[in-house]
Amino acid sequence: MSRRLNRDYRTKIRNIPRRLRALNRWADSFHDPERGYFSISERYWNFKIPVDINLVQGKYSTLKIKAACAQALVNACSNLITATKDTNYSPRITAVVCLPDMFTSEVCLYRSEEYFQGFLTEARTENGASALIKDRSLAAEWGIVLPANVQEVGVTLEYYGSEDHDEWFTGERWYYGQVT
Repeated sequence: MSRRLNRDYRTKIRNIPRRLRALNRWADSFHDPERGYFSISERYWNFKIPVDINLVQGKYSTLKIKAACAQALVNACSNLITATKDTNYSPRITAVVCLPDMFTSEVCLYRSEEYFQGFLTEARTENGASALIKDRSLAAEWGIVLPANVQEVGVTLEYYGSEDHDEWFTGERWYYGQVT
């Protein structure tokens, strides 16, 4: 791991209110239906959460900040669903909040229904497992307000297919938007 990446998790983030305002302006930019268009050759497109990694991960990140960032992702998703509802072209639009690695969270657009459903399929293999989360709601836990056009589905993920235990992974993916 590079020296810069090691330092990143130890750096206290400054001017959090300004950064959250910028993130909310980003979410507001999804009122433009043009954000919903992407190459016909692609089955999937995404917009990564545009924040410093220390805002959503590491020892200086707080639940309040993470919840505000998740709310911005949900708002961006909702805005794009609304902006594209009267167009001839509208991919499936979602936002995904990834835990514990929230820096990988994104607004996702799917042209392929099969590809999208692959993320919500419960499965178990020799390399890992995924299961729907039925007894919890991240929105309720974090106080995320879900607009009327947004639903929530959670999935647990486990990966243990490598001989290198450092590559093993356990986490959750919370999908918002057009998920049902």
